[in-house]
Amino acid sequence: MKKVIISVLILVVAISCIFAFTACADKYDYKIGVQSGTTGELYVKGDADWGFTGFSNIECKPYSNGGLAVQDMLNGQIDFVVIDEAPAKQLVASKEGQIKVIDIALTQEEYAFAVDKNQPALLAEVNEFLAAIKANGTFEAILDKYFSGEGEIVGVDSATYDASKTNQLVVATNAAFAPFEYKIGNKFAGIDMEIAALLAEELNMELVIQDMDFDAVVSSVGANGVDMAMAGLTVNAEREKVVNFADAYYDASQMLIVKADNTQFDACTTAAEVEAILKKAA
Repeated sequence: MKKVIISVLILVVAISCIFAFTACADKYDYKIGVQSGTTGELYVKGDADWGFTGFSNIECKPYSNGGLAVQDMLNGQIDFVVIDEAPAKQLVASKEGQIKVIDIALTQEEYAFAVDKNQPALLAEVNEFLAAIKANGTFEAILDKYFSGEGEIVGVDSATYDASKTNQLVVATNAAFAPFEYKIGNKFAGIDMEIAALLAEELNMELVIQDMDFDAVVSSVGANGVDMAMAGLTVNAEREKVVNFADAYYDASQMLIVKADNTQFDACTTAAEVEAILKKAA
């Protein structure tokens, strides 16, 4: 009799596990990959401070960079990727014929450099410098280099941080966000990195670039010698609690990346239509 009872109990547990697994598997309609700590992650998950309602029917899977998310999408591990417009288009170019971007802005954002709150003079210098390079065409030339291929990309060198030096400009970044910051061998490349090099030269300082996870970039400013962050940062009130943002230099948005043969969003013309499909709205 005991053996029968034990067998029944095992059967009940097994059936319960099957139902639990099925319920879990059916919990989400889609899986979307994002870069950890970015606006894209907050957009998918939802965040009241940012004004994003999120998607309760979508599993958000964070990655250290967009390239890994795209690879998982191609391997069938996730359905879509949400990432900033410029990196999205760079990823599509690198996977030509395999993926495509749905060219509809899901958000409206502004990028700006984050400066240590205890360095108001540096903030003023950054703003003055940005105004100057926009006025003399330097900024536009940098954008053309990365967006239109007009010019050679050679990369930027970083000095070694030395706490005893007073002439170092220490910049935090996440070098996995092309075309704004990425690595070419041991050098840093990208729009932000070229601006950082020019800024350090203008200030007659030695440039030190500290590469770290994106979700640590803002919190690093003002700690361990970090003067500012240049990492495709979206201006937001939450971040403004810990840093001062310089004047915005780039308009950005989040966009959806799908496999090249995906036709779900082909008829969409607005963000609301894209979101209706993601929410599986009737």
